[in-house]
Amino acid sequence: MKNRRYITTPLYYVNARPHLGHAYTTIMADVVKRHYTQRGDEVVFLTGTDEHGEKIAQIAAREGKAPQQLADEVSADFKETWEKMNLSFDIFYRTTSPSHVAAVREALTLLKSKGEIEFREYEGNYCVGCERFLTDTELTADGTCADHQKKPEHRKEGNYFFLMSNYQQKLIDHLESHPESIRPDQYRGEILSFLKNEKLGDLCISRPKSRLTWGIELPFDSNFVTYVWVDALLNYLAATGWPDAQKYDEKLWNEAVHLIGKDIVKTHSVYWFSILMALGVKPPKSLNVNGYWLIGGTKMSKSLGNVVRPLDVEGTYGRETLRFYLLREMSYGNDSTFTLESFVNSVNAHLANGIGNLCSRVLTLCQKNGVTQVPAGAKLESADQALLDRRAQALQEWNAAFEELKYQNAVKSWSELVTACDLYINEQKPWALAKDPAQSGRLHTVLTVCMQVIEALGVLIYPVLPEASLKICGALGLETPDLSAVTRAEVRAFPAIAEVPKLFMRIALPAPEADSKA
Repeated sequence: MKNRRYITTPLYYVNARPHLGHAYTTIMADVVKRHYTQRGDEVVFLTGTDEHGEKIAQIAAREGKAPQQLADEVSADFKETWEKMNLSFDIFYRTTSPSHVAAVREALTLLKSKGEIEFREYEGNYCVGCERFLTDTELTADGTCADHQKKPEHRKEGNYFFLMSNYQQKLIDHLESHPESIRPDQYRGEILSFLKNEKLGDLCISRPKSRLTWGIELPFDSNFVTYVWVDALLNYLAATGWPDAQKYDEKLWNEAVHLIGKDIVKTHSVYWFSILMALGVKPPKSLNVNGYWLIGGTKMSKSLGNVVRPLDVEGTYGRETLRFYLLREMSYGNDSTFTLESFVNSVNAHLANGIGNLCSRVLTLCQKNGVTQVPAGAKLESADQALLDRRAQALQEWNAAFEELKYQNAVKSWSELVTACDLYINEQKPWALAKDPAQSGRLHTVLTVCMQVIEALGVLIYPVLPEASLKICGALGLETPDLSAVTRAEVRAFPAIAEVPKLFMRIALPAPEADSKA
């Protein structure tokens, strides 16, 4: 029986165009989906855009556009970018869709009927960037928002509040009894520490229309719209058909894994989990939390002007190079620094000089010498068998790494198999064997073993490099990246190599700009 999985990214806020930070989480979701579908699971992958709120209204006004027009333009940019990057999402969700608006209103109606929402006056520090009131403990020593590096505005207004404080102990109990609820575990520890050491307040879930109209109107008070975070978080559940009892796929929801950045752990684990508890719905199976990609030691941000556009990278340096770099160079859950120099070095070392060069020289030798199989009666030597055995080891290490969120280790294990095959070739010297007719049998054995390993490499790397994987598999007569190729005991016959696939070329850093004063 197939396992069912539900994988989501955050809905990306339409105040910024797609950049590397967005791309990383979405690429990770795509890689995870491909990993599990390759193993026979049924996976639903959701991504999309978060489109309401004060920031969107302000940006639209500055650009002389209606908020809906701005949302349409930026949402289309995200969708087109992910499609061009070959990201295999199943649902592209928008919070301005009528079905989402209806689901949010239904959720708020239910919470109000259960006595979970009340009206009160509130006074505090409001950060426009966060679109919420900040507590004193959330401010830096100089009184600024830690995320947006600006002082919040002092505001006093009447609003509706979700009684989140009632769920403090329930949240603690859930996180302690479900260690998989937030991974890596360091983030679960941080949230538990917060819940055990600070009094949890109630959550302001509305904004008065006197200052904001761009949002979902509260179903019980037309003078207010819904706080954008409450609006956006409900997407994950609504996409499974909730609250329609006929459409709601509860079994799918129970397998929900949210891939998020570390800056939104609190909103997802505290706000979202408590809202779900109040609605009578189980929290998601897990929050998988990634760190930041830093530029010059600082988190990537449109407001700071230090963003990297994923399509620009692919357009300049080649398809899938960014996917590989992001998976190999970040230890999941921790921060990592993006530099063009490290990117170029990684691509050249592991793709151009690694799998690209390996495929080119082996398949070219096979093509020139008509090699398709091990000769009848030939016996594998210990070096041949040792290399073939490493395929199964690489698969075991790959699978273990994915279960433990150590994706970097999976790619490194794959790279080690590339290196092992290179060393085998250097030791066996097939180019020398090709010059000696008496060594024809050994030449065919060595190159067939190499093809068997290259086939396994192509199959194994499919989740990370799907296009390159299919090129490798196609050249070797394999229609799909079937995992049985990684563990097959017998050395199969291959079709004649009709065309050696072009995979990855060496790349170079851009030339430094000439000094204008020179």
